[in-house]
Amino acid sequence: MLNLNSKTAVSTKQLGTLLLKLVEEGLAGNKQRLELLALNATRSLRADSPDLASALGSLLAKFAGNASVLRLRGASPPPADADAGLALLRIQPVDDAKEPVLAHGVQHRIERFLMERAECEKLLKEGFAPPRTLLLKGMPGTGKTMLAKWIAHKLGLPLVVLDLATAISSFLGKTGSNLRRSLDYARATPCVLLLDEFDAIAKRRDDATEVGELKRIVNVLLKELEDWPLHSVLVAATNHPELLDPAIHRRFDVVVEVLLPGQAERESILDRACGRFAVTLPHGFLVAIARCLDECNGSEIDTLAQSVVRRHVIEGEDLTRCFVDAVVFRLPRLRKEEVAVLSRMLKETTDLTVREIAQVVGKSSSAVQYQLTKKNTKRISRRKSHA
Repeated sequence: MLNLNSKTAVSTKQLGTLLLKLVEEGLAGNKQRLELLALNATRSLRADSPDLASALGSLLAKFAGNASVLRLRGASPPPADADAGLALLRIQPVDDAKEPVLAHGVQHRIERFLMERAECEKLLKEGFAPPRTLLLKGMPGTGKTMLAKWIAHKLGLPLVVLDLATAISSFLGKTGSNLRRSLDYARATPCVLLLDEFDAIAKRRDDATEVGELKRIVNVLLKELEDWPLHSVLVAATNHPELLDPAIHRRFDVVVEVLLPGQAERESILDRACGRFAVTLPHGFLVAIARCLDECNGSEIDTLAQSVVRRHVIEGEDLTRCFVDAVVFRLPRLRKEEVAVLSRMLKETTDLTVREIAQVVGKSSSAVQYQLTKKNTKRISRRKSHA
């Protein structure tokens, strides 16, 4: 009995300390700190007071969820640079966001991120926060910005983009001030904040070429990533993850590497870009085109396909020929395997002669004939083996 009273006294003392901290942060208007304290309280109370912990988690989820409905209604305008008067943040519409074509592994991680955000109440009742920060890294043109826009669309939040050209200043202290005001706005307003070209403001602190101000900015970012509010999402995108400060990299809840599209993704991008004209192409044509574009990023493939369709619509040129011209122009020095793919594709899907195909792919007639004969030889060998 004595041990039970002692335990109760300790629990009461801890609860009292927690209550004082909650009231202090609430009166100070520090909502982010208040959320973190409530989250820790939910986890601590889960074992001895499950009903209270559940109620506290539901309360957190209610305010985090309602914030997304508010969007930017009634919010103050985005901050502007004091000298130039230019807005530091751009608010982009997301109603027209297109679902990006992603590799299966990346798609799975993004779907999990969205699911955990959607099911935040379950997590909060257990004392765990939903993911609030996401780092996208990958080569240019792989769709990182497009993905951030899609995430904002799925979460029902506006996309707010930091304008680095305006935010970064040569004047000492100006960049830090601009970044702080931008982060304050995004923390107070339910949104998805996109920090594109993140390596420009989150470089390694041991880089001797950087000035002290940028090193202080990294310290600010570290704190922001730890205390980011529940109702908003911070997405950072970088083409150069190796330049990021290691401590910054570790602070993100989720890190996703967006890769160059594989064969299946390239086919999907081509099919989507062609729209209704995709069904007019010979069977297997886009598969062959996709194989020839194996080192291209998604943006390049989409641009190529759309230019082909425009030429077809405006000039009335045959769509298959437009595609071949575009691929040959894009890849003037075709590798052996690409020559083989294009040659076979043209032979099977067009009425071009071997000499004409050779002119299209920029090779000799004998080289093209060799590729075609090589393919036929493989088919004959395969039939004999089956027999």
